[in-house]
Amino acid sequence: MNILVTGFTGKVGFEVAKILKEKGIPMKCGVRNVEKVKLNYGDAYEFVKLDFTDPTTFESALNHIDKIFLIYPPGDMIKFESFLQQAKEKGIKHIVYLSVKDVQFLPFIHHFKNEKLLKKLGVPYTFIRAGYFMQNLNDFLGEEIKERQRIFIPAGKGKTSFVDTRDLAEVASIALQDTEKHQNKKYVITGDEAFDFYRVSDIMTEVLGVNIQYTNPSVKEFKEFMLKKGVNKEFVNVVVGIHFPTKLGLAKGITHDYETITNKKPTKIKKYIKDFKGKWM
Repeated sequence: MNILVTGFTGKVGFEVAKILKEKGIPMKCGVRNVEKVKLNYGDAYEFVKLDFTDPTTFESALNHIDKIFLIYPPGDMIKFESFLQQAKEKGIKHIVYLSVKDVQFLPFIHHFKNEKLLKKLGVPYTFIRAGYFMQNLNDFLGEEIKERQRIFIPAGKGKTSFVDTRDLAEVASIALQDTEKHQNKKYVITGDEAFDFYRVSDIMTEVLGVNIQYTNPSVKEFKEFMLKKGVNKEFVNVVVGIHFPTKLGLAKGITHDYETITNKKPTKIKKYIKDFKGKWM
């Protein structure tokens, strides 16, 4: 078994690679800039050049690979269908694809189309449909929390089913190891509780010992502030889109797939905040 891990520089791909490394499972990590990533990680992982906008990188990345942990990358001109076709031609036995919760109701996002492509491809797959990442709190929400002690996002009063990316990676690693059991399955991975951001700010206040407020800005207020800060307009729109289902009250669904697969309870948001406390201090 030899696994290609994509998305290594992101939230989930790195955690998948970390688990596979700990288990001694052969793998290599596909990244756009091998030299740059090696500056941070040295020889801790095996890296291979993989740029989804450049099909000339596909063959070498797929050489001697049996299975893929696949994440759809950000950016334009992504040759995703071409990559999948080359993977099939190379004899890939299984693809674990990171998708999103409720994707079947979201025909306007990449994951909807990508799941259809993967089904049509004929290669055995596992879809991991993820809830809202807890890690977003120390990613694109982190700067405002650290600098202004506020969760600044237009999510309204709706609840969302937060999930730790470490839990997603654990499910992915299990599916990669026991592909027969998880072949052509779709799992929706969430935490076991849904919170609105007012409650999240209360938990952060308790754990950090700093008063964190959820300011619940309007979309207009959020966009104006972020653009004034110099944040890329397309990224701002993506962030608004991510939180729109929460604002509408559509993101609160809870599943128990994580517990069924791992025989463990999912990570609580309070534990997550404790684990990453230093990110906001």
